[in-house]
Amino acid sequence: MFVFAAHHLSNNVASQRFKGLLKYLDPGKYRVFVFARGAEKVTPDVRRSADDGVGVYALPGYCVGGESSAAVAMPILVAAFIRSLPFALARGSTQSQQWLVTALSEADRLCREKLEAGERCVVIGTYSPVDSLIAAASLSARYGIACVQDFRDGLVFESLGRPGWLRRRARELIERRVLGTRGLITSVSRPLVDDFRRRYPNKPVAILPNGYDPADFAALDHDAERAGQADALLTATVPAGSLLIGHFGRIGASDGSASKSLEYFVEAMNGEDEATYRKKMVIFAGELTAIERTLLDRARFPVAILGQVERRLALQLMKRCDRLLLLTGSRASCATGKLFEYLAAGVDVVCVSGVRNAATAILAETKAGQTILTNQGAQGALRLRGAFASSSAIDRRDIGVYSKVEQARMLDQWLSQAVLA
Repeated sequence: MFVFAAHHLSNNVASQRFKGLLKYLDPGKYRVFVFARGAEKVTPDVRRSADDGVGVYALPGYCVGGESSAAVAMPILVAAFIRSLPFALARGSTQSQQWLVTALSEADRLCREKLEAGERCVVIGTYSPVDSLIAAASLSARYGIACVQDFRDGLVFESLGRPGWLRRRARELIERRVLGTRGLITSVSRPLVDDFRRRYPNKPVAILPNGYDPADFAALDHDAERAGQADALLTATVPAGSLLIGHFGRIGASDGSASKSLEYFVEAMNGEDEATYRKKMVIFAGELTAIERTLLDRARFPVAILGQVERRLALQLMKRCDRLLLLTGSRASCATGKLFEYLAAGVDVVCVSGVRNAATAILAETKAGQTILTNQGAQGALRLRGAFASSSAIDRRDIGVYSKVEQARMLDQWLSQAVLA
């Protein structure tokens, strides 16, 4: 299995989508090679890869996006339509600027070796960035192997890309091209899957939701170092007796419309009397935009901005919160990765959202918390304050469908029945 996952080594929530999933595949059935981005080229020890079933190639280069110039991005986008191009570029350059070219060069060599040895091969592309989808389609077309194209976000549906008719048309053409392979489309949420089924009626499409890795949470009780760091941080930050509300990860940096939910949250909480809001502390762990920091400057209630926090420490902090805050915007397909870690942490979730979306549906399904919509005005603000005022006793919930163990079983079933059959 060849997996193009540019974010695999970034250690953010996006990286967890396949990082946790792949390790639960049967190593007796699958040998997995992940092509990720790294500062410099690092390849795994072949013997180690054979032992644990997963080898990760950290490869340098630019991907399409804000970091790349038009000159760098253009060959990548053209490669969606001329699938031989990245292989030709790899032959003509010893050190390409494009991650797509570098990753495909390694994957091409490995795939040829495995096929010649009589092994069956499959390739997975993970969006975003679009480079991963193009790489997967290119390798699939070159060797006629099955392909799974996975979408954490929509490329066309509720796209996070820059607006404009021409850009949208380009995304439509690229999407159609990268999905023109033998195999399966997977995506994180029902709205995205429904859109793919409508626009590609002849393609098999399935939901592969984001999820949590149970091993990460089982390890928390044995991580004395991170537990001590979490306790020390909260002792220094949170006044004794405060109700602790935690938000983890990005807000508007992932979805600009979610910043409006933060604004609603601040205004609603500011409506409490001082004696009440002084009993609360809200911590924000993760990247905040300048606009979001300005919004939090307006908060009359106690706020602590922790900045980027190492993931294992973040999980320890989640477990110590009395409530977990989820902020989503106007995207119906939103099923942000942090939600599933919130579920596994076992703490009540309070969601502020611009619309009812995939995330709010999961909260309702699992009975893990409640949602307040920003269009509910003053009545919603009262409900929001009430969500933090009432005592909470959490019943045990069945969230097993969102476990990486269960999702690995689903993926194995699809690969066996729908892709490799």
